[in-house]
Amino acid sequence: MATLSSSRLVDAQQARLKQRMLRVDACDTLPLTLRHERIYILPTTRGLAFLGVVLVMILASMNYGLNLGYALSFMMVGLFASCLLGTFMNLTQLVVQSVNATDAYAGQALTFAVTLTDTRGKHRHSVSVSADGAHDRIDINANHNGVAVLRVADNQRGLVNLGRITFSSDFPLGLWRGWGYVHTPISAYVYPLPEADAPALADDNSEKGDAATRRSDEREFKQLKRYQETDSPSSVAWKQVARGGGWYSKEFETEAQNRSNTIRWIDTPPHASIELRLSRMCAWVLNANASSTHYDFEMPGVSKSRQNGHENLQECLRHLAIYNPDQKSG
Repeated sequence: MATLSSSRLVDAQQARLKQRMLRVDACDTLPLTLRHERIYILPTTRGLAFLGVVLVMILASMNYGLNLGYALSFMMVGLFASCLLGTFMNLTQLVVQSVNATDAYAGQALTFAVTLTDTRGKHRHSVSVSADGAHDRIDINANHNGVAVLRVADNQRGLVNLGRITFSSDFPLGLWRGWGYVHTPISAYVYPLPEADAPALADDNSEKGDAATRRSDEREFKQLKRYQETDSPSSVAWKQVARGGGWYSKEFETEAQNRSNTIRWIDTPPHASIELRLSRMCAWVLNANASSTHYDFEMPGVSKSRQNGHENLQECLRHLAIYNPDQKSG
């Protein structure tokens, strides 16, 4: 029992050390200040070459008794040490203010905006920000914000986590590289790519035949809209057609208020692939939102009734983005 407890204690200590050094878990909360315990510094390849040159100069000065060579070598060592401080000061006390994500469609690049703030009245030069293969380099003016834009490409449908963000700099002379990690839980949605030629949905409340003709005089005319195959022949603006103005249908005030479509998973082709069915529903949702149509939205595990607007659109698209094909479907 004692051996087991000791093993667990060692594992816990190793996990804490790994988290402190590498920030493997998304536990950081923003805003966050890069302090000395988060910043690591090592010589770059250029810095190692610089040290090699200094070493050769010192050996040559010792061999030939060159006092001027000693002085120049010590000056170069001082320059090397001062660059270490400059690199550290370029990163320390830099505040990671926020990370904002922009959703995208499958195949498009996701955009993450990382906002950095200087609170020490110091201009920050060439701060590099990278994560998940994306990279940006920015300068930050004293007591101002700077925004690094990370574009993560080649995304598939689902929820994409940005992961650990690396902040680094080799300013001023590239002899040292300082870096620090921030890992905050930030993610973005990748929606299904909407189907290009998705069939239109019929209006649930559309009226056809003589009933629509009898009631048309009782409704207040609102506007003309593009004719669709699901529109009743009685609603066609025949005068507009006769004048060669194209095919339009009459839309009345009550229709604009009561019109509602139902976007359902079971109305997609049952034998089509999961991605095609999601793409069709995505196109239906976008078309309904563009025409300001209130619509019902139904898919496995989700049921929303007669809503519209940007927030509802975003919510429906996110349901499509995270849909699990293993769920029971119609």
